[in-house]
Amino acid sequence: MSVSSPPSRKRPTRLLPLWEGRAVLIATGFCLTALTALLLFFQPLLIQQAELRLYDLMLSGRTIPPQSNVPVLVGIDEESLGAYGQWPWPRYRLGRLVERLHGLGAKVVALDFLMPENDRTAPEVIISERRRDQESAPIPPANGQRDSNSQRLAEAMLKGNTALGYFFDFTGRDALPALPAPADPVGMIVTRVGGSDAAWPKPNGMIRSIPELTRAASAEGFTNARHDRDGALRRVPLLLPYDGELYPSLALSALLLSSSDRTLRLSRDTAETTLIWGNRRIPLDHEGHLLLDFRDQQHPFPYHSAKSVLADILPPGSLQGKIVLVGPWAKGLGDYHLTPSGQSVSGLTVHATVIDNILANTFINRPGWARGAELFAVLLLGLLSSWLLSRSGFLLSLLTVTAGTAGCYAGCRMLLVSKGLYISPLLPMLTSIIVMTILSLLKYGIEARKVRHRTRALIEAQDTIIISMSSLTEARDKETGGHILRTQRYVEILARQLATMPNFKELDETSIELLTKSAPLHDIGKVGIPDSILQKAGNLTEQEYAIMKSHTVIGAQALTRTIDSTAHPEHLDFLHYAQQMIESHHEHWDGSGYPYGLRGDEIPLAGRLMALADVYDAMISRRVYKEEIPHEKAREFILKNSGIQFDPDVVAAFIARCEDFQRIALECVDVAEVKQTTSAP
Repeated sequence: MSVSSPPSRKRPTRLLPLWEGRAVLIATGFCLTALTALLLFFQPLLIQQAELRLYDLMLSGRTIPPQSNVPVLVGIDEESLGAYGQWPWPRYRLGRLVERLHGLGAKVVALDFLMPENDRTAPEVIISERRRDQESAPIPPANGQRDSNSQRLAEAMLKGNTALGYFFDFTGRDALPALPAPADPVGMIVTRVGGSDAAWPKPNGMIRSIPELTRAASAEGFTNARHDRDGALRRVPLLLPYDGELYPSLALSALLLSSSDRTLRLSRDTAETTLIWGNRRIPLDHEGHLLLDFRDQQHPFPYHSAKSVLADILPPGSLQGKIVLVGPWAKGLGDYHLTPSGQSVSGLTVHATVIDNILANTFINRPGWARGAELFAVLLLGLLSSWLLSRSGFLLSLLTVTAGTAGCYAGCRMLLVSKGLYISPLLPMLTSIIVMTILSLLKYGIEARKVRHRTRALIEAQDTIIISMSSLTEARDKETGGHILRTQRYVEILARQLATMPNFKELDETSIELLTKSAPLHDIGKVGIPDSILQKAGNLTEQEYAIMKSHTVIGAQALTRTIDSTAHPEHLDFLHYAQQMIESHHEHWDGSGYPYGLRGDEIPLAGRLMALADVYDAMISRRVYKEEIPHEKAREFILKNSGIQFDPDVVAAFIARCEDFQRIALECVDVAEVKQTTSAP
C-alpha cells in the first residue's frame, strides 16, 4: 500500500523578485539624493541661476526701512545738467559744490567719480593742447599752474573730510601704469586671521584720480561692485587685497572717516568670514562680499540735486553730521544697477545702502553652517521621500512630499525675511521633486511589469484550465487528442482569414485569440456520454445518436455553471466563446442542425467556425468506425454544402486557406491513427 506524500509547504514563486520592488525604489532614491547632494558642492550654471532667482523671490518679503539718517545723496541729475551743462563739469564747479557741502555741516563728503586726467576745461590745459596742435595760444599764467581747475577742487577737498573714489582692475588686459597705494583713512588698522582673505579676488591694477586730487583727499575708496550672472547687484566687496594690504571700499572709507574708531578685525571661523568694527559684526561671504540688504522704499535716502546745493537753497546746518555721497544721478550717465527686486538704482544708493546696513547692524547673512543645513535638508527630504514612495500610495506620498517641500521653502523664507539669515531651499526642494518624479515613474514601471506578469500568469492559468478540461474528453475518447489540436489551429486560420473581409472587422486580435483558446473545449460535453456509445465501433442506433447529440447541451451547461459561480464572469471571456462553440458547432446554416435548429446568423460565429473545422477533421481522419477520405474530397464536400451546412463566408475563408488545412492535417496526426495505419495488413 503506497502512502501519498503530504501537501507541499513550498511558498509560491514571487511574481517579481524583491530587488524589483520596494528595495530598488529605496536604493534609487538614495542614489538620487546623493547625486543631488553633490550639486551643493559642484553647482552647474543652471543651478546657480535658479538659486539667484529663488533668493530674489524670498527677499521680496523683507521690508525694512532705512535704519539710520546718516547717508545723504547729492546727484548730478537731469535738472543739474540742464542748468550747468554736460558732464563732466569743470572741476572749479565741483570744488564749489564740495565747499558748499562742507559748509552745510557734512561730516564726510564722498565723491563717486574718477578724475584720472587733467581738466580739459582749465585754461592751462587748453593753452597746452593748442600749442600741441600748433595753434596760436595766449600766454600762460605766470604762476606756472598746469590745471587750475583741479587745484581749485583740491583746495575745496582740504576743507573737510573728503573721500575720493577709484577703481580696481581685474581684467589684466590693458597695462595700467604703476601707481602709489591708495590713501586709507588716517589711523585705519586691519588685523587679519591667517587665510581669512585667501579666496578673495585680487586686482592687478587700478585707476585713480590725478595726484593733485588724491593728495588732497582725506582717504580713498574703491567703487567696484560685483554683478551676478544675471546682471543683478546683490553683493559688494568691503575690502580688497592689493600688494599684500587690504583697502576699503568708498562706503567703508567714508564710514571710517566719520568715526574715531578706525580699527578693523577680519576673522574666519568655521567657514564664516566676519569683519568686526567696534560692536558691529559684518558678515562677509567667502570672497569678502557683503550681501546688500536693500531698503524697501523707492528712494530710501534723503536726496538733493547738485543744482540746489550750488544755488545755495539748502538751509545752513541741514547736512550736519551727515555722510554726503556725490555722484552721477541722471539716467544717461549710466551709473545704475539692477537690484533683486527688479528695480534700477544708482551707484550712490548702493553706497548709501552699505553705510546704512553697517550703521544699523542689520545684515543679510549666509552663516557658515548654511551649507551643512542645506545638506541635512537634502538628505532628510530625499530619504524621507524615497521611504514614503516605496511604502505608500502615490497620493499620500505626493501630499507629504509637497508639504515637506513647501515647509522647507517657507522656513527658509521666514529666516531670511525676519532674521536676515539666508539658507537656500532650492536643492532640498529639488531633491524632493526629483526623487518623487523618478521614483513615481520607476514605481509605475514596476507595477506595470507586475501587471504584465499577472496577466501572463492569468493567461497561463486559462490555458491550463482549457488543457485540463479538454483532457477530460481525451481521457474518455482516445481519438480526440489530435482532433483537438487540429481543430484549434483550423479555427485560428479561419478567424484570421475572416478578419481580412469587410463584414468581419470586429474580429480583432483579442477575439481571434479567445476563439482559438476556446476551440479545445468544443467536445467537452462528451464526458457525459456513456462509453458504450462514445467508443462504439459500429453505427449508432437512433436512440444512441440522440444521446450522442446531447453532448452539446451537457458541455454548455457545465460551462454555464462554471461562469455563473465566479464573482467576475467578465474575466472568463474565453469560456463565453467556448460555451457558444460547444452549444452550436453542430448547427447548420440552413437550420437543419442540432440542438436548437438555429439558422444563418443566429448561429454564433464561434459555432460556425468550429462546424467547418470539426467536419473537415472528421472527414480526413481515420476512426474506429470509418476510414479517412482525401483532402480534395473533403474540400468538395464543404464547397458543395456552402449555404446548406456551412456559413458561405466561412467556406470562402476555408477555400482561401485550404492548403494550410492540408499541411496541418499532415503535421498533427493522431498517435492512434498512426498505430492503426502501421498495424493494417
